[in-house]
Amino acid sequence: MRKTARSLVRILARTFAGVAIIVAVPAATRAADPAAAGATGNALVDSSGSDHAPTPADTVLVVLPAVVVSGEPPVVAASGRTELGPAELARLDAPSLAAVGSALPSTRVAVNSRGDALPMVRGAPERHVQTYLDGIPLNVPWDERVDLETVPAIAVGAAVGTRGPVTLLDGPGTLAGSLRLLPAVLTGEGSATTVRAAGGGDGLGRAEARHLLRAGSWSVLGAASRQTRDSWPLPEDGPARESSDLEQWSLLMRGSRRVRDGGQLSLIATGWTGAKGVPAEMQVSADDARYWRYPVRERALVGAALTLPLDERGDWDLGAAASADFFHQEIDPRGPGGWGAPLEAGQSFEKNWDRTGYGRLRLGRSVGDHGTLVLQGSARYTHHRESLEAGGPILAYAQWLSSLACEVETRPGPPWTVRAGLGWDHAATPESGDKPGNPAGDAVAVDLRVARDLGPQAGAYVALGRRSRYPSLRETYSGALGRFAPNFGLRPERNDQVEIGARLDAAATSLSVAAFYGRLSDGIERIVLPDGRYQRVNRGEIRVPGVELIGAWRPLAGVEVRLQHTILDARVHGGGAEGPAEDRAAYLSLAGIAWERAVGPGALVEARATGPRWSADTTSESGLRRLPAGVVWSLRLAWTFGASQAPLGLHVRVDNVFDQRVDDQTGLPGPGRVVSGGAEFSL
Repeated sequence: MRKTARSLVRILARTFAGVAIIVAVPAATRAADPAAAGATGNALVDSSGSDHAPTPADTVLVVLPAVVVSGEPPVVAASGRTELGPAELARLDAPSLAAVGSALPSTRVAVNSRGDALPMVRGAPERHVQTYLDGIPLNVPWDERVDLETVPAIAVGAAVGTRGPVTLLDGPGTLAGSLRLLPAVLTGEGSATTVRAAGGGDGLGRAEARHLLRAGSWSVLGAASRQTRDSWPLPEDGPARESSDLEQWSLLMRGSRRVRDGGQLSLIATGWTGAKGVPAEMQVSADDARYWRYPVRERALVGAALTLPLDERGDWDLGAAASADFFHQEIDPRGPGGWGAPLEAGQSFEKNWDRTGYGRLRLGRSVGDHGTLVLQGSARYTHHRESLEAGGPILAYAQWLSSLACEVETRPGPPWTVRAGLGWDHAATPESGDKPGNPAGDAVAVDLRVARDLGPQAGAYVALGRRSRYPSLRETYSGALGRFAPNFGLRPERNDQVEIGARLDAAATSLSVAAFYGRLSDGIERIVLPDGRYQRVNRGEIRVPGVELIGAWRPLAGVEVRLQHTILDARVHGGGAEGPAEDRAAYLSLAGIAWERAVGPGALVEARATGPRWSADTTSESGLRRLPAGVVWSLRLAWTFGASQAPLGLHVRVDNVFDQRVDDQTGLPGPGRVVSGGAEFSL
């Protein structure tokens, strides 16, 4: 507890220092209109229905009268964009972003051999997905991915997921899609408080508190949470999963206000700290298994965003955002007999420190009645230091990643919408520890989308795009405490995609279908070396054809049936390898029915199917093992008491009802049957 308290104090100190700096910078607040616009509720509205000028994908929430703009330029509904509102998020009972990510179509969240819960969209690797919290990038640049289980879901009002070639404004490296968390905002004046608590077997516990208030012209949000777990149970009535514990504390503060006419200033600060176990692979011997744990994992982020109209008509607008990210992690690989013991000089024990700065500047222009032009530049600098043994040297690495993009959207005729974009990405590695540096690189990015309305409730589109991703510093330089062989010659990946789709939105039914084809040149995958270590290498091509179907039916008030099915056939071609691609399931499916009432009973029954896939395995001659398909069922029963002004909600849920084993990767089964319950009170 003392260590946790010290960590929280450090995070709070960094948080308040960052907020103080950020608050002192924007002079626009001095000219702010004191009559702030009425804030909206926890609903997210697609900006395609707004009359206001569009804002880019990286914009922190723009709060306007009666609408929350998601920060992405208007797109038709059939664009591979899915929004989860408060009702959907409440049914997840999510302590972290891991549950939120897996609720999005064509998205699989799997736990790897490092114990990280990672998102994979349409079968693509997790490093092809960018994750944001209120516009702040969450991917840790050293590894270019984020453990969703350590990202708290407190204070989330909506989540937005994109798939496929949607926009270049999502930033470099977004080859498969993005996941964005948007904070809750207050409805009306006054204040609102929500308290949640949940618990279950094996020490499963969660406590959260969220408070929203109106303070003059500011809309303020504060939230805190704590989650614990002693272990996950193994499926098929197995014992507790060794080293699957978790304890984490989280804080979040956010303030927003109107500036000028239609502008918005947002400030956010958040941090979390905790400890986490890493379950060892079960297919290998005890001597070869990865017995790791994270005795320290802490992070603090501060950010600010400003959207400002530049003229009275609103034809021009300026957007800017900046954030600072502080990440610290320790890895103890000594196993159960050594965890917590005093360190001796020369023992393997990894410590990491990351400092990252991010900035984005955007200029938007309305062209005619139905056109927009956006110019955007972004830059990210990260400095990583690591020590791999007690008393050993500290090595330093650094990377610049920047981009320029221009996107134009227009309606040449009433039923047609065209969006086209051109971008340029640049990466450089000014520091590379004691290893050879990589030369700087540049890549061109393009996208094109043509959509046609087929009536007031239907539409079709075709889209194509090209994006590149530079290897992260860890992919190139890290040995992962002896588990990997570095590859200093690792080249960037380049992804070419084409997609065609259609949608139908009727009164009680919505349906979308998309067929897509991706070709990943120089795709990065793991291989097994003769000495048993992994190494990341460039493949010739990874080709991914697929079909995606998403449907919803609302036969009665408060009842919704959801169906999702995505089929993939990912194969490696050329480069000395032919065969299946790693960790890309043949299909991902979901079927569920939810019944919900404002007051009274509610229920949810849901089944998620994961198709067969090939996963890396050091015990196999080919380096891959085929994992079978599996289905996991979930059941949730709820009851809401009282009036809508101060409701009390109770729920009981059972995850993995039939206790089925579905491996995330080779030798890493997901949790067995988990029974939990909780309560929520609002006032």
